[in-house]
Amino acid sequence: MSARALVFIVIALVMAGATAMFARNYLSAERAAQTAEAKPVPQQVTKNVLVATVELPAGSFVKAEHIRWQSWPETALNDSYLIEGVAKPEDVVGAVVRRGIVAGEPVTSGRIVRPGDRGFLAAVLQPGMRAVSVAVNATSGIAGLVFPGDRVDIILTQAVPTGGSEPRLASETVLENVRVLAIDQVLNDQSGEPTLGKNATIEVTPKQAEVVAVVSDMGKLSLSLRSLARPLEGEDALDPAETVENSPEPWRGETYTWDSDASLVLAGRRPAKGGGGGGGGYKVLVFQGGKAEQVSLGGGQ
Repeated sequence: MSARALVFIVIALVMAGATAMFARNYLSAERAAQTAEAKPVPQQVTKNVLVATVELPAGSFVKAEHIRWQSWPETALNDSYLIEGVAKPEDVVGAVVRRGIVAGEPVTSGRIVRPGDRGFLAAVLQPGMRAVSVAVNATSGIAGLVFPGDRVDIILTQAVPTGGSEPRLASETVLENVRVLAIDQVLNDQSGEPTLGKNATIEVTPKQAEVVAVVSDMGKLSLSLRSLARPLEGEDALDPAETVENSPEPWRGETYTWDSDASLVLAGRRPAKGGGGGGGGYKVLVFQGGKAEQVSLGGGQ
């Protein structure tokens, strides 16, 4: 055998050995990769946390439909999150949002203020508004059917000196469309149970707070419940945050009623079907909203 043939044989053997080694290493790597893929991936541990279903701006009340449970990775949990099994949705319903919460964001204890917590009432108030209380009873408070969040008018009934032997009674709407914040110390509007309270706390402007302080000593105050329905298209909605610097005063009532307007006897009138009428009358000067108006009492009024 020649030297050249021997060299070719040696080269062939070396290449065959290298190929076999490469193939073995390649197959081993493929097997290892397949084995790694076959290993089960450990599942991520999650817990249910309470999140907002809608955007909750600061000052809004949390209702049952505003929150729900949502799975949250345990590794991403925060100590302030409300976790199922530790907290309950009922603990949050009726609370007030201290700082805004966006939809899908966890509800945290630092973002809400619960009834009874310090600063709860201050969190309910809109910026620039004040909270004042008026005395009510079962009649003037509409039999306990006024709830926090309702809007009411405030009616003043007072005895007005007229220069005659007896004062006359008159009533007028002194505040319109004010929000009820609480009845006694009940601030939760979710209970649905009538509350026969002795005081109603309302949200007013600083000027309205002064009006309430004055009329509380002038006579008896009553609440007149307003509808929750929104104004129809084209109607003007009353802005409760307007102040008396704007003219005319949108929050002040424009009507008043004398006792003779309510009673035909005091007015000296008979029903139309009975015919006749009579009785002497007199006139008084009434000041309202900075305007003077002469009003006739009796004498067929």
